[in-house]
Amino acid sequence: MDKLEYKINEVAFNIAQILDKNEINKLLGVLANDGVYAMWVYALDKIKIEDKKDRIGLLINQILNFSDAFPILKENQEEIERKNEKIKGLLEKEKLNDEGKIELKNKIKERNKIILEIFKELSKDIDNLLFFKEILERVLILARYHAKALGDD
Repeated sequence: MDKLEYKINEVAFNIAQILDKNEINKLLGVLANDGVYAMWVYALDKIKIEDKKDRIGLLINQILNFSDAFPILKENQEEIERKNEKIKGLLEKEKLNDEGKIELKNKIKERNKIILEIFKELSKDIDNLLFFKEILERVLILARYHAKALGDD
């Protein structure tokens, strides 16, 4: 994977734009103590839509920047991006009717299920899992520094 350090820095900066410092710290804590899969379960539970922004979608889009190094990400990238676009389109509507709300909820569930399956699959290869965890730790540490520098206290 070319320019890994550059991608780590870029993704960290972008994550600092999506999450606040407290959320970044909590993700880092769960990752360090309980692992990659637990971090994503936690993220899916705690990181909510704000101001019509699907922050989980934005976060996973950043993680997909590492798809060159992890085939499981690459295999699911297009499907996740399609689901994220559909979710974004639904969120951008002025007002969702009941049918639209159900569709939004279902699209989020479908996307989140794919995300969890990716991390289950990733955990089958210990070398890939440890490398991915190391990258995520580095990204979240740098994101925390970016958030602090941006004044997100």
